[in-house]
Amino acid sequence: MPVLLLILLSVFLGAVAQVLFKVGVQHLGQVVFDFQGLARLVFSPFVLSGLVAFASSFLLWLKVLAEVPLSYAYPMVSLGYVFVFLAAWLFLGESLPPLRIMGLALIVAGILAIARS
Repeated sequence: MPVLLLILLSVFLGAVAQVLFKVGVQHLGQVVFDFQGLARLVFSPFVLSGLVAFASSFLLWLKVLAEVPLSYAYPMVSLGYVFVFLAAWLFLGESLPPLRIMGLALIVAGILAIARS
């Protein structure tokens, strides 16, 4: 599998994990951070799915780090901001303020510059 695809998949899975974590805590309502509350949180279907996505992202990321320079790979992690922002808008109904859109455009421009280097 090409390394750029591995990077994109790792970052995408990390973003999916964040959205699943958000949905999980929203479904549970107020979480009490005692043993019972934490167990309820960790074993909720959305949070558990997020943990699986996060672990998968981590394992793919280790493969990426074994193959490319960190100075190339790590800036690609900022694509996670773009993925999370779009997912929050599409699936959670969050807003798209113009200033955030401009910020995301700058992030994408930076990533494209790095990817071409």
